[in-house]
Amino acid sequence: MRYVLLPIALLFISACGEQTTQTTPVFEVEASDFGIQVSGFGEIEAAQSQKIFSPGRRPMTLAWLKEENSYVEAGDVIARFDAQRIQKDSRAEELELLRLEQEILKSVAQQREQKQEVESDQIFVDHEFDFVERFAIDDINVYSQLEIIDTFANRDFLEAKDGFLNWKESSIDQQHDSQIAVLDIRKSGVGSKFEQLQQALSSLEVVSPFSGLLVFEKDRRGEKPAVGQTIFPGRPIAQIPNLDNMQAKVFVQANDAIDLAEGQSVDIVLDAFPGKVFSGEVKQVSGFPRSIERGNPVTYFELIVTLLEQDKNMMQPGRKLSASIKVKAPTPTLVVPLQTLHHEDGNSYVFLQQGDRFIKRQVTSGRKNLHLVEVTSGLESGDLIALAQPANSTVEGDEG
Repeated sequence: MRYVLLPIALLFISACGEQTTQTTPVFEVEASDFGIQVSGFGEIEAAQSQKIFSPGRRPMTLAWLKEENSYVEAGDVIARFDAQRIQKDSRAEELELLRLEQEILKSVAQQREQKQEVESDQIFVDHEFDFVERFAIDDINVYSQLEIIDTFANRDFLEAKDGFLNWKESSIDQQHDSQIAVLDIRKSGVGSKFEQLQQALSSLEVVSPFSGLLVFEKDRRGEKPAVGQTIFPGRPIAQIPNLDNMQAKVFVQANDAIDLAEGQSVDIVLDAFPGKVFSGEVKQVSGFPRSIERGNPVTYFELIVTLLEQDKNMMQPGRKLSASIKVKAPTPTLVVPLQTLHHEDGNSYVFLQQGDRFIKRQVTSGRKNLHLVEVTSGLESGDLIALAQPANSTVEGDEG
C-alpha cells in the first residue's frame, strides 16, 4: 500500500508545481500600432488682441470694473481705481514737501545770521588793527620795552583772530551748503513722489482706446482683475480680441509632458460643445513648467495651439476645452505593458517564460505612453512575459 501511494503523491506534487507556474499571468508580445497622445486642458483665446494696460507709475487698488464680455466703444470707462489712499498719500507728501522747504529757509536764515556775526567781528578786528597800526611806536626812547612788546602781541593776536574769522566764515558756508544740498535731495525725492501721486489722481479712470468685446487679462497665476485687488503699473488689465482669429491655450501637466514639440497635431473639444472636434497644430511650447494656481505646487507646460478651423459662434474667448496632443503617430512596433518592465542597476528587464519557468531577460525600451512602452531589442513577437514578478525566476545564462 505504501508503494502504491508514492506515485500518487509524486503526481500530486507535480500537478501543484504546474498550477503554481500557471498562476503567474503572462502577456504575449506582438507588434501593434503604438502611438503617444498627451491630454491637456485650457481655453480659447484670441491670437491677436489690443491690450489695455494699467496707467500711472505706482500700484493702485481697483474700485470698479465694467462687466466682462460686454461690448465697449472707444472712450468708454472700463475700470476705476480707489482715490482715497492716493489722496491721503498725496497730502502726506505735500506736507513733507512744505516741511523741507521750511527747513531749507531755516538753514539759509541761520547761515545769514552766523555770517553777520562773523562780519561784525571782522569789522571790529579791522578797527582794532587800524588803531594798533596807527599808534604803534617801536621807539624805545618813547615807550618802554614791555609796552613795545605788548603792542606787537596785540598785533599778532589781531592777525590770528582775523585768520580765524575768515576760516569760520568759510566753514559756515560749507556746513550750510552741505545741509541745504541734503535737504534739496530729499525735497527732490518727495517732489517726484508727489508728482506721481498727482498723475495717479488724474489717471483713476481707464478708458478703452478701441471698440469691441471686453475680455479681462489673466496674470501668470491665472487670476483676472477684481475689485479690491492691487494692480501694479504696466500690467495688462483687459484686451479687445480679434474674434476672426482665435487660438487655444493648453496646459499639460509636467509629469505627462512627453516629447512635446512644435508642429504636432492636436484635437480640441470645447466643453460647451462636446460633440464637435476641432483640429489644431502646436505653435509654441513653453521652455519650462510653472504653477498656474496660487497655492498649488503642481506645474504645467503651456502650449499655444493654432486652430485650423474657425467658428465665431462656438469659439468665444475664455471657453474651456480639453485637448489631445498627438506626440507620436501610431506605427507597428513591439509593445509591452508598463507593469511588465522592471529596472535594476540602470538596466531594464522582463521575466520571459521558457517552458515551466521564467528567466530575467534584459531588454532595451523606447518611447512610452501612460500604459504601454515599446521594446526595441531583447524580445520577439510571440514571446510570453510575466505581467507580475513570478515567485521563482532565474537570470538568463544561469539556467543550468
